[in-house]
Amino acid sequence: MNQPFEVLVASADTESSSALTLVLKGMGLKPALCSSVKETQVILSSHPVSLVFCEEKLADGSYQDVLRAAKKAALKAPVVVSSRSENWYEYLEALRLGAFDYLQKPLRAMDVEMIVRYALRLTLAG
Repeated sequence: MNQPFEVLVASADTESSSALTLVLKGMGLKPALCSSVKETQVILSSHPVSLVFCEEKLADGSYQDVLRAAKKAALKAPVVVSSRSENWYEYLEALRLGAFDYLQKPLRAMDVEMIVRYALRLTLAG
């Protein structure tokens, strides 16, 4: 990866977003942070984004709203949903709505690095 990719991190949990940001920066990526669906929609409609990490719940909505916004913006970037819940239904629902993957929190750096590499490889190939 020659140049940094813009990764959008949509999270209402500052501790989680800080930890995720450290991992992404360590990979040479450029994260942009937001905490609401509204902020996410603004960024998706006005900035190129190569990957999105989204928590299950945001200040004003959920990952479902973010996936709809990504679809509306014709975003080709993968959206990864994270949640503290072990709810199998939510996992399947996220994938059905177009999520690239669904990660259990707390996020492990190794899992984040693996999914980021795979998602960006697919994005570059497509």
